[in-house]
This record gives sequence, C-alpha cells and structure tokens, in this order.
Amino acid sequence: MRSKKNQKVTKKFTVDCSAPTENGVFDPASYVKYLVEHIKVEGHTGNLGEEITVSQEDDTKVVIVASAKFSGKYLKYLTKRYLKKNQIRDWIRFVSVKKNEYSLQFYSVAVDEDEDNDDDEEEEEEAAADEE
Repeated sequence: MRSKKNQKVTKKFTVDCSAPTENGVFDPASYVKYLVEHIKVEGHTGNLGEEITVSQEDDTKVVIVASAKFSGKYLKYLTKRYLKKNQIRDWIRFVSVKKNEYSLQFYSVAVDEDEDNDDDEEEEEEAAADEE
C-alpha cells in the first residue's frame, strides 16, 4: 500500500474573468504574469517549476494547475492584492462559483427606482410652479 504522503494530488483552479474583461477594466495577461511572479513555492517567489502552471484560456479564463501545496484562499489573497495594486478592488470582487472554480464579478449596485421617480415628480412640480 502507498502512503498518502507519496501520492501527488493535482488541483485545478479556474478563474473566470469574462465580466471585467469585456468592459476593458481587467487584463487577464497581466493577471497571469502577476500570479507567476508572486506565487510562492517552498517559500520562494518565482519558483514555480513544474509543480504549478498558470495559463490563460479563451481570453477570459485563467487556469492554475498545482501539484504542490496550493489553496483557493491563497489564490483569493493574490487576486485581491492584484486588484488593489491596479486600483480596481473597489469595483471587482472574487467570488467562489463551485469548488475550485472562481469568478471575478462587479459589485452589484441596486438603484432604487422610487427615489428616481420622486426626483422626477419634484422637477415636474418645480417646472409647473415656474410657469405660473
């Protein structure tokens, strides 16, 4: 029998960047470059070797395949650092869609239509008062 320590387990993480990429806010190529430069393997950055591969698929997806120790929390940490560095952290968030699948999405901004209608009614009343 093999022990669990001898078995290499590969994990595949995918990050869907389609929403911010379509708006032109996010560049997946620079994101891949950032991940390659900043992922630590055995305490050293830029030491990916063959244990971790970072690649881009379909211009909107980034795929990380790791046989070394690598977690989704670490990927989230690095992604948030990248967003902060590029000053887009206030608009984009890192969301878990499924296990080992993530997505970059814009924060949802709810517009209250009642407030908009109240403003329109006030403007109409002011216009009517000005005509008299």
